[in-house]
Amino acid sequence: MKRSEASIILSFLALGFLVLLRFAGARLIVAAVPVPYGAGMVSTLGVLIVIAIALVIDRLVRVFYWDGHLRRKRKRNTPALIEDILTIALVVLGASVGLFLEAGVSFAGLLTASGATAIVLGIALQAVIQDVFSGLSLNFDGSYAIGDWLTIYSDHFPEPLYGQVQGITWRSTFLHLSDGRRLMVPNHQMTSNPVMNHSRPAGPKRLTVEFPVSNDFAADRAISILLGEAYRAVRDRPLMQEPEPDILIDRFSSDSTIFHVRFWADPSEVNPQVAQSIMARAMHRGARLHKVPSPVTQVQLVPLPDDHDTKRMEARDALGHVPIFKDVLNVEQLDALFSTCILRNLAADTVFIRQGEVGTSMFVILEGATRVSILAEGEARSVAVLVAGDIVGELSLMTGEPRTATVTSLTTVNVLEVTKASIETLLKATPELLDKFGQVLVARQLALKKIATIKKHEESEEWEIVTRMRAFFAGAFHDRR
Repeated sequence: MKRSEASIILSFLALGFLVLLRFAGARLIVAAVPVPYGAGMVSTLGVLIVIAIALVIDRLVRVFYWDGHLRRKRKRNTPALIEDILTIALVVLGASVGLFLEAGVSFAGLLTASGATAIVLGIALQAVIQDVFSGLSLNFDGSYAIGDWLTIYSDHFPEPLYGQVQGITWRSTFLHLSDGRRLMVPNHQMTSNPVMNHSRPAGPKRLTVEFPVSNDFAADRAISILLGEAYRAVRDRPLMQEPEPDILIDRFSSDSTIFHVRFWADPSEVNPQVAQSIMARAMHRGARLHKVPSPVTQVQLVPLPDDHDTKRMEARDALGHVPIFKDVLNVEQLDALFSTCILRNLAADTVFIRQGEVGTSMFVILEGATRVSILAEGEARSVAVLVAGDIVGELSLMTGEPRTATVTSLTTVNVLEVTKASIETLLKATPELLDKFGQVLVARQLALKKIATIKKHEESEEWEIVTRMRAFFAGAFHDRR
């Protein structure tokens, strides 16, 4: 800013010097320089004064509007082409006014005299003129601006080019490509080829990842698994949670069903190719986890696994990873607990936990996605989306407290229900598990509620939860006595 202020001061000093020469030194110039050159020099100074005034105006506009208002306050860069056009227009206007005042020459006369020259130059510089006028149309219609992310489709490129606009000059648009290179594209190419602007309107844009699944696998189950993994992927930036992801069947082939996983990302935060790669990795991870088969073209001479046994094995593995159990129960105890749990398949839009109701079980999400919402001031508000590997209802299972939220299946969902009777069976055999469950549960609740971990507060919270658990499972200890 100091440099800009200095340039304004110098512009005013130069203007003042010219004014001084023109009006205070006119007699000295006429007396010292032979006729008619002296008068011509004075008239030239008059023209230069008007041009200097135009340049001072241009400098003020650049400092206070282009740089001060747009670039600093509104964070928008003005293309150099627009700034140069204003400068040229002001200089031409200043020269025209100066010539008219000093010599009586009209601007119309200048245009008529230069007509033949303009025709010759126009023929010789057709490509240049095409680029210039293309640049003017791009700037005036606002097709894109500096900072926008574009994809350019052209037969001149082996594949569409994706990059960010770094500058717009008289002849070219400069793109910073995703691989770090800088591409100069003639402006007429930008107006004669399709260009996709990812930055306008501002905000997230929908992207798609194609994922094939073998025709032997149920499409409804594939949608539940893939959508659950999509919800897991959008929990973290740079992908967007809103709008929510969805899954569509795009087409069928002889050996596969092609799914389109649709989600949203903001191109100002992440390259769309990177965002698609993040989602593709999530789909691949989920498919491997749930053993979703890929399409094959050769004949497989191996027996297919029993679907029921596979689901039970996956459920047993998921139970072993539940935070409440994995650090408390040994393998035998986990097997005993699993033998009393219930595998359930829930249709989409099924409410299986309702806020305010008394609960005596928890659920381990095995496949699909569920929405957790709470009722506040008479209005349901979504607070989370749970997917495979997540658990819900653990506090009601352990203490019998009313449900604190409503949980609804977004897709077809497979869950493992752990009941009060299952826990009572464990406590009858090993009563000391109660205290261990209490310690793990209070740690989880403190983490979820983001309560400061002050030792005294932890001990008080643990004692309160264990007391509630002991009262809830009183039957197990009463039978033991």
